[in-house]
Amino acid sequence: MRSPHHFLHFGYGALFGWLAWCAVQSARNGAPWACAAFVAGSGLVVVAVIREGDLEDALRREAVRRERADRPRPADAGAAVAAVALAGWCCDAWAATAGAEHGPACRHRLPEDDAA
Repeated sequence: MRSPHHFLHFGYGALFGWLAWCAVQSARNGAPWACAAFVAGSGLVVVAVIREGDLEDALRREAVRRERADRPRPADAGAAVAAVALAGWCCDAWAATAGAEHGPACRHRLPEDDAA
């Protein structure tokens, strides 16, 4: 389905054509005041088409701005990664040694061999 802007532009085009035809017919029949009024009306239709295009562009820019505002920012993603990493820590010794050792009370600590 076409957007409402296309239907509105079609209506503006039809109105512009009708006003231009009326202006030409008024000029042919010797009514310069009516011709001037129809030309002014045609000019207003052109201004309306330009304004409608500007509004359409502004709506599109606002939609893009809103979409960008809703996306997670890299700082938020970094905070999420850090939260996941912190949640995975089993003890402070494991975090300090980058996973090489566990603290004495840690449930992941392997029993030391007595044979050594």
